[in-house]
This record gives sequence, C-alpha cells and structure tokens, in this order.
Amino acid sequence: MHKRDWLSLVAVHTDSWLLAVAFYFGARLNRNERKRLFALINEIPTVFEVVTERKHVKDKPNVDNEDE
Repeated sequence: MHKRDWLSLVAVHTDSWLLAVAFYFGARLNRNERKRLFALINEIPTVFEVVTERKHVKDKPNVDNEDE
C-alpha cells in the first residue's frame, strides 16, 4: 500500500472517530448548544480533506512528499 493511500485511510477513520465522540457528547447538550457544535464542526475541514488537500487550507504550506 502506498504511503499516501495509507494516510488517507487513517484520516478517514480519524474523522469517523472524532464525529462519533462529538455526537456522544452532543447528546448531552440542549438544542442551541447542539446547533453551535454543528456549526463549529462544519467550519473546519476534516482530517481527510487536509491530508488529501481537497479544500484550500489557510496557513498550511504545500509540501509534496514521495509516495513510497
């Protein structure tokens, strides 16, 4: 498996874990707090988007690594 493919796979699993934790703690919040949490989650890119550079991320230099 190429390094980039492995890193993408780890990023997807990390995203799913982070969302699961957010939903777990979000269940304890009231309606307004859940809306705020949802808005905060949607403001930032996912780990997968950062790793695969699907969205332009500010303050992150583009560094091309070899796929080995």
